Order: sequence, then C-alpha cells, then structure tokens
Amino acid sequence: METLFTLILLTAIYGLAFLSIMPERYIKKLNPSFRHRHLPEYKKFALGGSIFLCFLFGYICASAMLYFFI
Repeated sequence: METLFTLILLTAIYGLAFLSIMPERYIKKLNPSFRHRHLPEYKKFALGGSIFLCFLFGYICASAMLYFFI
C-alpha cells in the first residue's frame, strides 16, 4: 500500500515538475492544430497532449525511482 501511494505521489510531483519546465513554444510544437490558420482560437490551445506526455514522463521517472531504490 505504501508503494502504491509513493508511486502516485512521485508521479504527480515529477509530472508537475516536467510540466512547469516545458516552455510554451515546445507545447505549441507538440500540438499540430497551431499550424492550421482556419481553426478557431479556442481549439488552438488544447494542452491535453502535452499534459499527458509530462505525466507519462513523470510516471516513468517515478517507477524507475521505486524500482531502483525500494
């Protein structure tokens, strides 16, 4: 139970850290809708992909930390 809680906590910490480090210009490069000029403005700011990738990298780092240190 402690291992699961630690994995969830470290995933959140690392995911938010990666999300705060990633600049906005890289987030814009990840989102292909920025290349199309005919889309409405509200659709150009979909950050779901970058948030998913940051938390995926956070999960990978957290699982590596748990694997090597516990």
